[in-house]
Amino acid sequence: MVEFRSLETLREALAPVEALRGEQSELESWVCESFATLDSLHGELSDWQRDLTRQQALLDQRQAAADDASQHLAHAEEYERRLVAAEEEYRQLVAENAEQLQTLEEVGRKLAVAKSELRLLQQSNEERGTALERERQRATEEHHEWLTELRELRRTMQLHGSLLQRLTGSTHEGNALPDGAATGPANDAAGQTPLDDDVACRAAELRRRAELRRAAHGRTS
Repeated sequence: MVEFRSLETLREALAPVEALRGEQSELESWVCESFATLDSLHGELSDWQRDLTRQQALLDQRQAAADDASQHLAHAEEYERRLVAAEEEYRQLVAENAEQLQTLEEVGRKLAVAKSELRLLQQSNEERGTALERERQRATEEHHEWLTELRELRRTMQLHGSLLQRLTGSTHEGNALPDGAATGPANDAAGQTPLDDDVACRAAELRRRAELRRAAHGRTS
């Protein structure tokens, strides 16, 4: 009876140990399951990290692409501004070119008018030169005629002087005659000489030439 009680007591004493062993087995199983879960979670975490790294790389690429797109957009805007400025400059150049062409056309018209006026002026100068040459020749001829007429006039005046001297001498002789002497038309007629006729003819010729010269000068002027 005593042994039986001892076994019972021992069993009762070992019951907590058995319970602890069961709990330990459960704990070991839970720990193993926990480690397995941790390994699984670690694998998932590694996958998440790799996925996150891949997504970060994609984001970086997209950011770089966005930055490049922004730069391209900025370049495009700059090119657009340059294009607008170039178009404005082109319009200004076209307007200036049109003004220059209009100015050139106007200058061309003025040049044509100036050339026409120059031709007319040259023609007028040639005509004036020809007229001046004719006038010079006529003046030279008149100069020679004047010299000839002056020489003839000098000879005529010399003849007139001789005639006056002769007439003066005749007058003195007439005054010396006695009172009542006949001095009438007969004496005057007798006093006419061929020299008097020549002097009268020369004077008439000189007057005729002078009148012709004045008439010709009036027509040319």
